[in-house]
Amino acid sequence: MKYLSNAAGQIAFIGILVMIFALFGHFGIVHHHAGGLALIGIGMVAPNNTFVYDTNMLIQLVPNLKRAQKFLLDTFFPNVLTSDTEYVSIDVDVGKRRMSPFVSPLVEGKLVEQRRYQTNVLKPAYIKDKRAPDLRKPVRRQIGERIGGELTGAERMMANLVFEMEDQVDMLDRRLEWMAAQALMTGTVTVEGEGFPTTLVDFGRDASLTVTLSGASQWGQAGVSPSADIEQWGHQMLKSSGGVATDIVFTTTPWGYFLDDPVVKAAIWYPGNGGRANDIDVGAQIQRGAQYKGRWGQYRLWVYNDWYVDDNNVEQPMMTDGTVVLSGADLMGTRAFGQILDPTFNYAALPYAPKTWVEQDPAQQFMLMQSSPIVIPSRVNASMSANVCAAVVS
Repeated sequence: MKYLSNAAGQIAFIGILVMIFALFGHFGIVHHHAGGLALIGIGMVAPNNTFVYDTNMLIQLVPNLKRAQKFLLDTFFPNVLTSDTEYVSIDVDVGKRRMSPFVSPLVEGKLVEQRRYQTNVLKPAYIKDKRAPDLRKPVRRQIGERIGGELTGAERMMANLVFEMEDQVDMLDRRLEWMAAQALMTGTVTVEGEGFPTTLVDFGRDASLTVTLSGASQWGQAGVSPSADIEQWGHQMLKSSGGVATDIVFTTTPWGYFLDDPVVKAAIWYPGNGGRANDIDVGAQIQRGAQYKGRWGQYRLWVYNDWYVDDNNVEQPMMTDGTVVLSGADLMGTRAFGQILDPTFNYAALPYAPKTWVEQDPAQQFMLMQSSPIVIPSRVNASMSANVCAAVVS
C-alpha cells in the first residue's frame, strides 16, 4: 500500500506514523505493498460470495490519480507561518514612491514623515474532518492485499488508519489549493461552513488588478491582442505594488487565443527575431495540476487544470476557464495556520493535527483531523487576474 506520497502529506507523515505505532505498535509491523505492482493470490470465493474451484488472481492495484495538486500553493504560497493564537498577523511595508525634499542650505531641514507599514490581522477558518472507519475492515481484505488475505486483523487496522489519514491530508491540501486559487483570482477568500457564519476575507487588492473583458475586447475577437493586454497588466501590477510578475498561469481556452496572437506566433517560429529568451512549446501537452509551456520574454508560461467537488457534490474547475493570472515571488504568499483548539495538542499551532480514539461499547474507532488554515497573498497587489473570454472547457 502506498502511504502519504504527496509533499504536504510528508509534513504530517512522521507524526501520524509515530501516533499510530504508539497506539498499535504491539500488534506488529504494517505490511507494505507496492502500489501498482501485480499482487497474485489464490482464492475460493468469487465477488458474488459463491465458491469457485479455480484460481482467483489479483493482477493489479489501481491507485487513485485524483490526488490534490499543489501547483498554486508551491509556486505562489511557499511560506508557512504558524500562530499560537486563533489569529495570524502579517506586517506589510506598503511603501510609497517618495523623493527627498529640496531646501536651501541656509534653512532648517524639512521634517519628513516616517514610512508607514500596516499589520493585517486575520482569523483562519477551522477544519475538523471526523471519520468512523468501517469496524469490519480489519477482518476483510485490504485494497491491494492478496485475495484470500495475508494480513492479520491488527495489521489491516493499522493499514486502514494510514489509508484514511492519507485521504484526510489529501482533502486538506485540496482545500488549501482552492483557497490559493480564490486569492489569486479575486483577491478574496469566502469561508462558509456548518456552525460558521459566511465570512468574506478581503485582502484589499486594487480593483484595477481584477479585470473582466467583455464584448469586442475579449480574447479571440478581431483586433484584440493578448500580448498587448499582458504587457499592460504587467505595467499596472508594477505600478500598484512595485512587484514584478514572473509567471503567467493560463486556463485552457485563453492559452489557445494566446498562441494565435501574431506577436506570439513570431516568437514561436522565429525566436531569435522575437527575443532570445523566447522558448514556447506548442505541442499538445497536459499534466495534473499545471503544464509548463516554456518562456516568453520574462514570463514562465503555465496551463493549469484541476478540479474539486463542491458542497453539492458537483465537480468544479479550481480556476474557471477563461482566467489568466499573473504573479511571482514578490507576492510573498503565505500558508498560515492558527491555534488548534484541542487540549490533546496543548493548543499548539499545527498545520495538521490528527488524533484517533476508541469508544468501548459498541466498539468503534474514530479519527479526527484538525487544522486552522488561511492562505494569504502578503503583497496582494503583486498579483493580477483577468477573465479574458467565455468559459469553453468545463
